[in-house]
Amino acid sequence: MKHKLTVLVAISAALTLAGCSQTTQSNTQSSQSSQYKTSKVAKNSSDNSNTSTASSKNKDTYTKLSASKMDYKTTASAIAVYAAQKYGDTWEIAVNAAKQGNLGVAFRSKDATGITSDNDGYVYEVSGTGKSSNARYMLAGDGADKQVTIFVKQRNLGTTSLKDIVAYLNQKNDADLVKQLAEKTQLNVKLAGNEDTQKTTNNSSASVIPSSLQGTWYTADTGNGNIDTLTVTDNKINDEAGFSMNVKAKTSGSSTSDGYMKQTTINGISFYSFTNMGQTPGQGSTYLAPHTEDGQSVIVSANSNGRTNAVYWKSEALAKKNSNKQFSDLKY
Repeated sequence: MKHKLTVLVAISAALTLAGCSQTTQSNTQSSQSSQYKTSKVAKNSSDNSNTSTASSKNKDTYTKLSASKMDYKTTASAIAVYAAQKYGDTWEIAVNAAKQGNLGVAFRSKDATGITSDNDGYVYEVSGTGKSSNARYMLAGDGADKQVTIFVKQRNLGTTSLKDIVAYLNQKNDADLVKQLAEKTQLNVKLAGNEDTQKTTNNSSASVIPSSLQGTWYTADTGNGNIDTLTVTDNKINDEAGFSMNVKAKTSGSSTSDGYMKQTTINGISFYSFTNMGQTPGQGSTYLAPHTEDGQSVIVSANSNGRTNAVYWKSEALAKKNSNKQFSDLKY
């Protein structure tokens, strides 16, 4: 009897230990599973957070314009978009038409447009239809601080800086529109109804600037690959940045935009100096020389010491091909 009781107690103890072992194993598996699930949820939460942050960054990233890195076509486009939004009227008509075609910019004189302003530069007339327009602006100064005066016909709507225009457009997220129009912008166009050329011819007694300098010339010697345009007629020079000069046969004139021309040889190259009335050739004068490089007719622009500022070519393609290239026969 005592032996049987001992056996029963042993069996009971064994069963109890087995049950405890299973319970412990079950609890351990449950704990591991819970821990795995918690870890997985935390990871998913982290992944979602990263995705949300990336999405937020993408949403807040827009193309931006830089007033200090803007070529002349982009500048014209930016001014047009700004004026269209700020003032509407004929500016809005010009921009809307340009979206379907091209943004044409004509260089006109103040006398021809009837604009009275202290600015002695050209009047830039903007059109999206190829016809003369009342959307006009004038430039003064350089770089991001360049002053832009906006007109509707002869009415002065106000003056602001290029950097303020760019800040306004960036705030409106209009950089892409500006760049799209810039690609379709044409400078120094002749708009239908623009009679400047005829008036200039009728008022000119004779051609002053030699034909070897005349025409539209292009350079990419800007340091950043942008294209600058130089336009020379028989009596006028315009470098697209706002500088212009009416070249007279005599060294006297009544306007600060008038200048005279003299010929001089520097470093073996025959230059023509263009100097404002009342001044003598030297610092501040523009020196241009018809020349030949790589078998192509070019214009060399230099300072009074003959150091080359830029080489202008007959096409934009040639200008880009020879961007910032230095030639052995020129002084730099």
